[in-house]
Amino acid sequence: MASTTTTPLRRSEAPSPNGSMPRSSPATLSPPRSRVRTPELVVGVLVMTVFALGAVMWHLSAVHKSPALAVSSKVERGEEIRASDLRIVFVASDDSLARLGAGDTGDVVGKVALVDLAPGTLVTKSVVADRPGLETGDGVVGLSLEPGGYPAMGLAPGDRVNVIGTVDAAAPTDENTDADTPEDAAKADGVVARGATVIAVEELSSDRLLVSIVTSESDAEAVAARSGSGALRLVQVSP
Repeated sequence: MASTTTTPLRRSEAPSPNGSMPRSSPATLSPPRSRVRTPELVVGVLVMTVFALGAVMWHLSAVHKSPALAVSSKVERGEEIRASDLRIVFVASDDSLARLGAGDTGDVVGKVALVDLAPGTLVTKSVVADRPGLETGDGVVGLSLEPGGYPAMGLAPGDRVNVIGTVDAAAPTDENTDADTPEDAAKADGVVARGATVIAVEELSSDRLLVSIVTSESDAEAVAARSGSGALRLVQVSP
């Protein structure tokens, strides 16, 4: 009689309640992990950095820079430029501006600014001017002007002005008083001084200005004679 061999079931292969054998779950294959090659990545980054630095250094060496004068603090129009208002900056040598170099500091200090200069502005010959000086036959006179007696945009040293005399209609006049000369008669109600140069401006209270001008000696005397009447106005004209 032939013997029958029975293979025992493992615990994990126990039959289901209905007698069927359980199916084995399919094997799951995970993708291989990518290997990060750290040395090659570091070398690549270093090479790119070296090339970038080389390009920057080449550009800096190709553009030659020269020293130039620039404003270090704000200078308003008409103010005198001091040594502390200037500093040295380096700009490209192919710049087309007629800038002033480091050796021109002495030619700038003591001059007045023709325009408002913001910090960092390059100083050129077109933005500064000499303070007017007195020559033989010149005279300086000061005018205390109310609002309306000067341009609303203000005045600054170096500006050219005409001094105009106006007659107050409410003021009494002496009909028997004649001008000594036709020139004096014209100055009574017209141009008292023509082509005067503003040399100083000081702000007073209530928007009043104290303006000093230089003009011919005779015109300065005529302006001084009329300054107490309060009937003088300044007209700014082109240089």
